[in-house]
Amino acid sequence: MSDESAREALHITIGGRQIAITARNPLKALFGEALHLLGRLPLITLHSRYIAPRSLHLETVRVGLPTVMPELAGLRVGFITDIHHEPGRPIALLERAIRLLREESPDLILLGGDYVNSVARDFDCPLALLARLRAPLGVYGVLGNHDYWAGGDYLAARLASIGVTMLRNEARRLRAPGGGHFWLVGVDSAVRRHDDLEGALVPIPADDFRLLLAHEPEVADMVMRRGLRVDLQLSGHSHGGQVVLPRIGAPMLPRLGRRYIRGLYTTPPIYTSRGLGAVPPYLRFNSPPEVTVITLAALPKGHPEERGAALPANAGHIDRGANGVSDDRPFPTQR
Repeated sequence: MSDESAREALHITIGGRQIAITARNPLKALFGEALHLLGRLPLITLHSRYIAPRSLHLETVRVGLPTVMPELAGLRVGFITDIHHEPGRPIALLERAIRLLREESPDLILLGGDYVNSVARDFDCPLALLARLRAPLGVYGVLGNHDYWAGGDYLAARLASIGVTMLRNEARRLRAPGGGHFWLVGVDSAVRRHDDLEGALVPIPADDFRLLLAHEPEVADMVMRRGLRVDLQLSGHSHGGQVVLPRIGAPMLPRLGRRYIRGLYTTPPIYTSRGLGAVPPYLRFNSPPEVTVITLAALPKGHPEERGAALPANAGHIDRGANGVSDDRPFPTQR
């Protein structure tokens, strides 16, 4: 077992107490095997093949920020994350997600990592589907923590072979359709400690717009703690909780995915996708899979949210919780 694997932990909340089961704890191996066995049941396979694709949500989200200049406003970013492909499992959900995103024709497409669950075997199937993605500004991706179980360098090379530009702690300067320039920044998995935020962000001119693609949502806290600046972060990793129980919430959340679980937040400015796939037993409850299209918008002068806002496509304001973030309800689906 590698040191990287041992650092990962599954966090379970029971009766208000949080229990961390690490890879060095034999309970994790037993718990993981039990979930894998459950996921092989025929009913769950049928659910993955026929029901899950029908539950897919296309989330269209308008994000208004004071740092969006008129030349950058209207930029449309497609986002798919957490595919979690497993050999022999149905790929109908990914196929439908790619079809929906192609129909939306965004200016830029981003892939948020965790392309596989644990192994790269049979990766040709999802790779052939991902090869269909095209956008005027390109298709870019980062690696997630699960990708390192299968070989991060190997998966990055396979994705690059179909035209995906993999950002591994680096930034690219792009030009929006309106003529405005911005920086797309991608960092490697923070759970695996392969991230280098300073290396990716520091070289960027101070006043330029920065769109950060990071697999784990709590990278946003690392950005703030280190005195760095990001205008908007896109993440996955948490699966929106995957299983969200009434009155309880999400009892199982991964490391660096427990604060910004899903949806749009203003402080820090981040959108966390519920993702596409699932980990064993491959079921979701109250957290449907999603493919996302983000549209950047400039806030009008004097707007009440001018000091740092993020607005869903269907709202003129945000219902805030105690921590000043948007509420945790999924936005209405637009198909």
